[in-house]
Amino acid sequence: MAAVDGTPSRRKPSRRQPRSVVARAAMDAALEHGFERVTVEMICSRADISRSTFFNHFPSRDAAILGKPLDVPGPEVTHPILSRHPEDLVRGLLEMQVPGLVTRTPNSDILRDRTRLITEQPAAMRQYSAGLISIQNGLTDTVEGWLRANPQHARLPGKPRTEAVLTVTAAYAAIYAASNGWTIPLRDLAEPLSACLTAADALRDMVGVNDPSRPVSRPDVRPPGSADTSAPGTGLRERKRRDTENRIELAAARGALERGFAAVTVDEICQEAVISRSTFFNYFPSRDAAIVGRPLRVLPQETAEEVLSRHGRDTATGAFALVFASLGYSSINSEVARLRAELSRKQPAARDAGTTTLVDAGTQIMATIRDWLAASPQYSSLGGDPAYEASLASNAAYAVICVMEDGWLGAASDVHASANGFAAAMTDLRTALARPDSSA
Repeated sequence: MAAVDGTPSRRKPSRRQPRSVVARAAMDAALEHGFERVTVEMICSRADISRSTFFNHFPSRDAAILGKPLDVPGPEVTHPILSRHPEDLVRGLLEMQVPGLVTRTPNSDILRDRTRLITEQPAAMRQYSAGLISIQNGLTDTVEGWLRANPQHARLPGKPRTEAVLTVTAAYAAIYAASNGWTIPLRDLAEPLSACLTAADALRDMVGVNDPSRPVSRPDVRPPGSADTSAPGTGLRERKRRDTENRIELAAARGALERGFAAVTVDEICQEAVISRSTFFNYFPSRDAAIVGRPLRVLPQETAEEVLSRHGRDTATGAFALVFASLGYSSINSEVARLRAELSRKQPAARDAGTTTLVDAGTQIMATIRDWLAASPQYSSLGGDPAYEASLASNAAYAVICVMEDGWLGAASDVHASANGFAAAMTDLRTALARPDSSA
């Protein structure tokens, strides 16, 4: 189309490409250039479309690469589904989620490449995990609302939020295990829902739901090679380092509580802690790490196996112990932990960011347990695929952590208190997952 003055228009014609073509272009760009480097313009160029056409298909760059965020339906849709299975809310959640996941991406090649991208590129995994956390929080709100409306069906009377968190996490664990950590599209399974229900039953077996006489074991989170649980002594240099680190953490957490998680800046933290920016980044890789804690670094394989082996065939308890052994000792000031727990309660963005630090380590935790079980099958509680058991064990530990001490940010504060609270949280998990034989 010519411009008004007769000169040729420079405006690119908008071609109506199918959504799958745009998604393919986005995926190819991410695989070639890296998730973080892809722009909307780059995708539009590859797909030969305009920006307006792009946004007719996808709400954001991330949605084009990783898929559109799943919507959590309102109570008018979700409550009737849950009410069909009042004695087995995990089944209700799976019936609610699995059909949508099966049909979510029509192109199997894109789905497989998306799995590859998430597995190979940490930035993609972080963003994908953030999306999953948002969905889990939405589902948790939904289940909590149903439990409050139907208290006669509560397994944990007076604790609807705890029960909701545990059932939602269990459903997620079942889907994750059935899909082999998302590496197998659910649509490729012969009976996707049945596979997820089978995984949920395996989780019940793992944590002892089907064996009420089995006692809940206490996790042993001693430092590897240590004879007791006391923290090792520290020298003057270490105490000075911890003093600086604590000042930064306190300034960051207080600033986030006063001004909001998204509003506090590195410069403000530095000013409050009386340090330079270079000193800040010598201690923390990012602003978020100072506010909610550093990403978890899992112990090396040989050391991790020492922790896991202490718990024998109780792989879920072993997974929990591995998380806290990886955290180390005397690493978090109690006041910092209190502020982070308060921040988690009051600001969902901080809660999500804090939980993501644990989710980021999830793949490595699972891989560590998988390799341990493959090398030492005598410790397996389920038999069969070590990766399957490792994913269920890791997610069981994650579920317990999420309901302890105000969630992950609080649970991470005190290894000893967290170990003492583990039995109560695991008992709640067993109770929440229990069901009559008639629903099996």
